[in-house]
Amino acid sequence: MRRHFAVVCLAGLLAVGMGLVIGCGQSPSGDSNGDTDKSTSAAPASSGPEAAVHAFLEGARSGNDEGVTSMLTAKARTELAKREIWVAPKCSDTARFVVGQVQYPQPSIAHVASRWIEVDPSTGEEYPADMTWVLRKEVEGWRIGGMAMSVFEGEPPLLLNFEDPDDMLAQKQQLQAEIA
Repeated sequence: MRRHFAVVCLAGLLAVGMGLVIGCGQSPSGDSNGDTDKSTSAAPASSGPEAAVHAFLEGARSGNDEGVTSMLTAKARTELAKREIWVAPKCSDTARFVVGQVQYPQPSIAHVASRWIEVDPSTGEEYPADMTWVLRKEVEGWRIGGMAMSVFEGEPPLLLNFEDPDDMLAQKQQLQAEIA
């Protein structure tokens, strides 16, 4: 069931109709487990990459589309808006998330682990999806430029570069072909 949820989550992140509309609004305006650090019950103490991911995920969870968009890199905002693509987990009253460890492959690049947990309100069953967010330090602070998520067990994670929507759409087609 976990693999199925990961596929559904990624398909949701890559859904395309009149524009990729994930979250509560209509369109954008303008590999770790991660169980140990921060959750929706407590905001992160710092203003670093953890805080940026927390703000992004809380905005997605609560339907704050402007908040979600503001946490993307300037290039991601521009490129996604050109194509009317929206990238964020679907807004949900029953979801929660945990922000995990941060790694710094370069001083101005951070990888932040997280876990998005959907809860079925009728059964209480939880469906977790682990994601790693790729951030860059910009003038405004740490901003999200992409994410990675394992879709199929034993295979490398799928890397989504929010600054290159054409590549994201190609990966969506490839993922759909693999699922079929």
